[in-house]
Amino acid sequence: MRIRLYALLLLATLSPLANAQKMKHPGVLVSGPQLNFVRAQVKARKEPFYSQYQKAVASEYAALDYKPKGPPDSGVIDCGAYSRPDNGCHAEDSDATAAYLQAVLWWITRDHRYADNAIRIMNTYSHQVKAYTNANTRLQAAWSAEMWPRGAEIIRYSHAGWKPEDVRAFADMLTKINLPLIREGAPTNVGNWQLSMVEGMMGIAVFTDDRALLTYAENMWRERVPAYFYNAKLDDDHPRTISPAPSEGWFGQATFDRTMNGVAAETCRDLGHTGYAISATMSAAETAHIQGDRLFEEEQQRLVGAMEFHAHLLLKKEPVPATLCGGKIRYGQGYTFGIGYNEFHNRLGQLLPETREWLDKVLTVQVPVDIHTTVFEMLTHGGAAHEKNR
Repeated sequence: MRIRLYALLLLATLSPLANAQKMKHPGVLVSGPQLNFVRAQVKARKEPFYSQYQKAVASEYAALDYKPKGPPDSGVIDCGAYSRPDNGCHAEDSDATAAYLQAVLWWITRDHRYADNAIRIMNTYSHQVKAYTNANTRLQAAWSAEMWPRGAEIIRYSHAGWKPEDVRAFADMLTKINLPLIREGAPTNVGNWQLSMVEGMMGIAVFTDDRALLTYAENMWRERVPAYFYNAKLDDDHPRTISPAPSEGWFGQATFDRTMNGVAAETCRDLGHTGYAISATMSAAETAHIQGDRLFEEEQQRLVGAMEFHAHLLLKKEPVPATLCGGKIRYGQGYTFGIGYNEFHNRLGQLLPETREWLDKVLTVQVPVDIHTTVFEMLTHGGAAHEKNR
């Protein structure tokens, strides 16, 4: 697999068309037209946007007196397994979340205090971070690569006053510190690590106008997504495999038939880590969509099945069958499905009744934020009707 990916990267690098095709900015997870749509909906107090906006403004991540929690004085973010040790890891998650949310609120409100906060947070990291270290080095680098480019794109392309030299320093941080740690992927982990790395690479690619890197990451998405989500019609009676095979397998799941349509490689681990993977998958595909690529459409059947399957589990309507994870599911946080639902229902007209029911519950959560992956997704993706008939 590595050889094929390297060949794809080389081909993309050598192709004049690949590098000539300009990126759309802002273009990581949210676009300018999409943000303008959200701004208009908030101004008109339309739902679900307005209530989500009110929650966002009240969030700790949107505080006008927000002060960066990190990085450590050493400049080294030290992240061990299970967050032991945690020297700057959760601090970075919080700060990247705040930078993104305040960038979104700057676009919506044009209150320059939000932009100033986002710039201050991002400059703090780009001028101070030196390295990541410890067991979760590559995972933390992936998580931060998922989050940082989102806010950076909005600030850079909204006349917010981010100085060119600071933009260059931020790009250097992403390309010289984060990217080398995630570019190879995670060959022995088919799950959330790998998919977070893919999303992180795509964000870096857009921010640095690197079309070859975007193509490389999209091709990695195309290999990993079918190996993570089982689809009964596409995969027969066994899930797809990759080489090298992940050491954890499917965490004991042995039944693969139509009743398991949508089960994921980490479902039997817990729904928290599965949620990270689903979020990364959808967010990466959304960035690709903004840039004119069609990852959502390529795996529509597989991804719709995965959302419906896991939404049904989260709704807890009936006992877990013995054929699924031995009848026991470990639940977790981090699910919204807002981005995927917006794509497949609002844009493409697919019916996802279980996902819709789950989102109705998500909308009642006071602070719908998981600082690793999902940040007020229903504020930015609660229904982009302007793109429905693209």
